[in-house]
Amino acid sequence: MTDRLECPECGGTGEQAIGSLRLGCLFCRGLGYVGDDNEPAEETHEPPAPAPVWEAPAVRSLTFCRVCFGSGTVVNLGGTGEPTGKLVEMPCPACSRDAQA
Repeated sequence: MTDRLECPECGGTGEQAIGSLRLGCLFCRGLGYVGDDNEPAEETHEPPAPAPVWEAPAVRSLTFCRVCFGSGTVVNLGGTGEPTGKLVEMPCPACSRDAQA
């Protein structure tokens, strides 16, 4: 067991921000500190493989759209995935009223 230290991932806030969205820090589990009784380095299991943020357990419980985070728009690099040099903003395909019409 080590001394209580400020979490290096969240700076002691216990949160990680994605724009205006606030999620609990995955490293310190939202406590804001490591060491003492919260020692992530002593865990023996492998950390989960990184997943897209919209598949994170904290995001799955959100009450607004997980695709656009409630903004109603998404950004596309143009075309079907190949770079075109154009940045296109379009209605969210999951929740926008324009996309459903």
